[in-house]
Amino acid sequence: MKTRGMFTLVVLVALVACLISACIDSTPPSQPSASETPGTGITWYSYDEGMKIAQEQNKPVMIDIYADGCPHCIYLDRAFADPRIVELTDTFVCIKVHRDRRRDLAAKYNPSGGVPTVVFLHADDTEVYRFIGCPRAGAIEFVHDEMTVALSKV
Repeated sequence: MKTRGMFTLVVLVALVACLISACIDSTPPSQPSASETPGTGITWYSYDEGMKIAQEQNKPVMIDIYADGCPHCIYLDRAFADPRIVELTDTFVCIKVHRDRRRDLAAKYNPSGGVPTVVFLHADDTEVYRFIGCPRAGAIEFVHDEMTVALSKV
């Protein structure tokens, strides 16, 4: 009798483990592309796609380097949803780069490693301005001011 009860318990545990593993999505999320728009109203491109568009259209680039679990990255994303910020981003080809998924680009554009870092470039990949961080209080005004400075340099 004990053997049958133990067998039933093992089968039950195995079934629960299978159900849990089926519910967990272990694939990493893809890099944002033109069809995905984190925030509201901003079209975000992958690095390769965005740089190609920037060169073809001779438009300046804004690269947002972010990481999961970063509270200041969340403040920045919330600021990016503000209509005044969305309007300013229309001048740029906007690119999102995940620091841990694109270590090559993080090393190139953000060697200090701090996130969020927003880098502004000419279409030829020449850096013109950057800002690091985003405050919780006054995030929209902060981002607006930083982007206004960047616009004066592109």
